[in-house]
Amino acid sequence: MSFIPQINEQEASGATARVYEDVRKAYGKVPNFYAVQGTRPDVIGAEMALGGNIMKDEALPRAVKEKIALVVSGINHSSYCIAAHSEALHNLGVAKPLARQLSIDYPSAPASEAEMALFHFADKLTRQPGEIAQADVDGLRRHGWNDGQIYEAALATAWFNFVNRISAGLGLILDF
Repeated sequence: MSFIPQINEQEASGATARVYEDVRKAYGKVPNFYAVQGTRPDVIGAEMALGGNIMKDEALPRAVKEKIALVVSGINHSSYCIAAHSEALHNLGVAKPLARQLSIDYPSAPASEAEMALFHFADKLTRQPGEIAQADVDGLRRHGWNDGQIYEAALATAWFNFVNRISAGLGLILDF
């Protein structure tokens, strides 16, 4: 049970019922993450739109963003997001043991130097956002990342810190 009551699909009406239809189409169900936010269907719709835009294949492939999600969620001890994004990464063809390792001890995960540089950037942006400097971005460039990819890495990191805070603040129970 979450810290505040959820609005389940059977109880939903009006705008909440309509946004739940969109959630069900995207996830095959209405995850607890959205059911606990049922009093604000406008926010659910905005989160789905923003998250969908951040996570789609663009400058960075979705699989890389899902890996960043696991690194950030592991740092934040977000068991809900770790479970959800382990499943998402698995659905993209990545073995579950790698997802687990990224969330528990990403520095020892099998990853290229370039990917590891992104993970270190996500770690620093999560733990010490005020310490990010030009040198951090320059380091990513030296590993071959371009400005669009760096921007998307920062977006994905920020997005998962946001989502992790909702999950922790509302006491979400695993449903993945």
